[in-house]
Amino acid sequence: LLDEWEKMRDGNYRPSAGGEEVRPPKPEEPPDVARDTKAFTAAIRTRAVAFLRAWSIGNDEAALAVIDSPNDTNDEQWTTARLRAAREAYRVEARNRRHTYVKPSDDGATWRVQQMLAGPDAHNDWVMELDVDLAASREASAPVIKLLWLGALA
Repeated sequence: LLDEWEKMRDGNYRPSAGGEEVRPPKPEEPPDVARDTKAFTAAIRTRAVAFLRAWSIGNDEAALAVIDSPNDTNDEQWTTARLRAAREAYRVEARNRRHTYVKPSDDGATWRVQQMLAGPDAHNDWVMELDVDLAASREASAPVIKLLWLGALA
């Protein structure tokens, strides 16, 4: 009965004369890192965030160390100068006034500010919301802000 069960499970199973099972050795398969899609996606996201974190603070050498291919889809090489130029273009776009909304309160004591966070794909799907205390700002000679919310738009 055990031999029949093993035959059903493994077509290469051959019972030995002494009753011990004998199986041909299985060829070694290289591990498939993409087999577990959830873990593989998390690993990709971790690398992407590591790149973006280094790039966003100007550590272009570290950002380049995260990527495996030095060239883009047009076979142009990524360099620290190119990453720096891309960062500056991103910052100019992110600081664009069309992404900042200011609404003074009815009593004139505060401003409610929403800053849309526009990514390179131009999707404005995150927002930062601030409350600006005008009296405290005048006293400090600088904006006094309170972070009210930071997150994805629903």
